[in-house]
Amino acid sequence: MVRRLLFVSAALTLLAVTFTAVAAHRALWRRLDNPRVSLEIESGSSARLVLEQLAERGLLPSRLAGRVYLAVRGENRSFHYGHYRIAARTRPVDVLERLLEGIVETVRVTVVEGLLASDLGPLCAAAGVGTAEQWQRAITRSDLVRDIAPQASSLEGFLYPDTYLFAVGIAADEAAEHMIGRFREVWRELSADTDRPVGTPFETVILASLVEAETSVPGERARVAGVFRNRLDRGMLLQCDPTVVYALKRGGGWPGRLLRRHWLLDDPYNTYRYPGLPPGPINSPGRAALAAALRPESHSYLYFVARPGGGHTFSPTLAEHNRAVAELRRSRR
Repeated sequence: MVRRLLFVSAALTLLAVTFTAVAAHRALWRRLDNPRVSLEIESGSSARLVLEQLAERGLLPSRLAGRVYLAVRGENRSFHYGHYRIAARTRPVDVLERLLEGIVETVRVTVVEGLLASDLGPLCAAAGVGTAEQWQRAITRSDLVRDIAPQASSLEGFLYPDTYLFAVGIAADEAAEHMIGRFREVWRELSADTDRPVGTPFETVILASLVEAETSVPGERARVAGVFRNRLDRGMLLQCDPTVVYALKRGGGWPGRLLRRHWLLDDPYNTYRYPGLPPGPINSPGRAALAAALRPESHSYLYFVARPGGGHTFSPTLAEHNRAVAELRRSRR
């Protein structure tokens, strides 16, 4: 009698398990009639809360089926937080796998060479990567580059220009760390080929930012870097116009056009008044500018000015430079 009862009990249990498995399979593998859904899983959400959220949004017809799937197929994986875009008529099992794999909604952000850190925040925030307020704080996180540039007071110069694929809703600090990580990769590649750097890493990044601001002509970058090195070696003022523009922008007084009177601005970034390199980078230099700053061209040039047809005229003496300036002025009449 006892043996028969045990057999019946085992049979009923097996039947219940089978029924549950069949019901769960049907609930999870059947395609839903849901419209496209935007879903946000907050950081720290438990599996129970996530399953409840999916059920409330019409993406999971059975919480029990969801728990069974996690127990059998979850493989100790956890749900990833973030923003998700669920297509219409998606199977619940595909929704669960998407959350377990962390296939979040992403956005592509392109940071161009020469962009200022202060302009990066609005660009990223508009794309859904951090908020403007978060970026205002993030760009002051000089601790993130303390090992490379202990003198840095911000992340200016280290938010590497590139195209990034970010998860929608990612915090500004995390996105900034991705950009700095990319800078580190490029820096390691470039500096490994340089036997005798002409300055500290921080000084090199500052010089690269000046080169980035002065020319976009590939063949001129190392030559421009060489001009600045020659002037530094001779104790001459760099007289780099973009540093004055940067000083005006950071002070909120940029009128949109640089005038001679701006050369008198009392600001440590004004290289018409203060000798040596400015206190920090003035933009985000790209690979080519960094390479030029690491390996400046060796020559005797001390001056350069824009050519009427594009590019720059380089001169070793002030007299030659003045003739080049006069030619430029005549071309603009």
